[in-house]
Amino acid sequence: MFRTTFIAISGSVGKSTATAALGAILSAHFPTNWTPGGGNNQRVLAETILRTRFRHRFTVIEVGTKAPGALRRAAWMIAPDVVVMLRVLNVHSNAFPTIEDMAAEKAQLLSRLGKRGLLILNSDDARVSAMQAHCRARVQTFGASTEAFVKASEVSSKWPRRLSFRVHCGGESNWVETNLVGEHMLTSALAALTAAVCCGVPLADAAARFKEINPVPGRMQPTQMPNGVIVIRNEHNGALPTFEAALRVMQNAEARRRIVIVGDVLDSGLSERGRFRYLGVQVARAADMGIFIGRSSNTSASAAVEAGLSRDSARGFKTLPEAATFLRSELRAGDLVLLHGWVGRHLERIILAQLGSLSCWVERCTKLIQCESCPELKLVRLPETETRASRNQA
Repeated sequence: MFRTTFIAISGSVGKSTATAALGAILSAHFPTNWTPGGGNNQRVLAETILRTRFRHRFTVIEVGTKAPGALRRAAWMIAPDVVVMLRVLNVHSNAFPTIEDMAAEKAQLLSRLGKRGLLILNSDDARVSAMQAHCRARVQTFGASTEAFVKASEVSSKWPRRLSFRVHCGGESNWVETNLVGEHMLTSALAALTAAVCCGVPLADAAARFKEINPVPGRMQPTQMPNGVIVIRNEHNGALPTFEAALRVMQNAEARRRIVIVGDVLDSGLSERGRFRYLGVQVARAADMGIFIGRSSNTSASAAVEAGLSRDSARGFKTLPEAATFLRSELRAGDLVLLHGWVGRHLERIILAQLGSLSCWVERCTKLIQCESCPELKLVRLPETETRASRNQA
């Protein structure tokens, strides 16, 4: 596939959003192969490569890791012409005890990048910037620093407004309006813009394309419910940094009532009790109501009360059906709900149960898809008349 430029995108967070944005931008100008909807396991990686045809000018691939050596193997499988590196955080801590271990693993993706390749780095992350010292490829950077090749200013994202900013490259400057939620999405947006410009897309065209790019499912994805409630679905990645970023969005949001639904988080480095108390305190600082799920949910609820929430506004539930039943009578039009979990727990069923009855309430599931795509869910929606009556009551 010597006619095709292979672009590999990696980082601890933001990979799916950056891949979706770059794939959409390049597709508007060139024949481009990419996989919408996220996914970076070895099977998805292989399928994306195999879908490449001679007509494709670009193939964009999201690359992740959960075990040492995975990115070296991915580098040999892809042989990327361009590598985009977003951020390095202390995630997957069961396999990578320190953030330095994770940075070393991420750097393995550069092992097949030769002198004719291109390395695109986030200049705001010191560990990412340091990767250029071990690479022979040409380097371009993005970030907030004035030295970056592509940089941003006037960044704003206060709900209900979405992420917007001014992008600068060389002597050119363009205003960017996105559908993304939260300032933490800026890294992914800038990475996509930088890669697009380096691939020959005019900056103005790339910036304008963002108006048509929607959030990746399960990654700060706003969903309008029939009863007037808006749910921000963030149930794919349960790492602590993604939870903290989502809470900042809620803390600054303008809404009738801000509600956070959370089960557990990954990679906190805290004991079980300390972790659940931390969740309660942080939710109390960012929201008007906290709904905590799991066997230690009462620990989180008690910590939230100590941090300032009323007892009626800090609720703990052992199971998903219990929480779903409570929310049917609690949610009102104008509420803004953050749903945070991770893909193996499928907390989205709490929200789907507001639309009707479900057949599947298994505690853990190995399927890496959203529940509405699963035939075992068997959602029986409420009649339209009942839905309308619930909306009118709210």
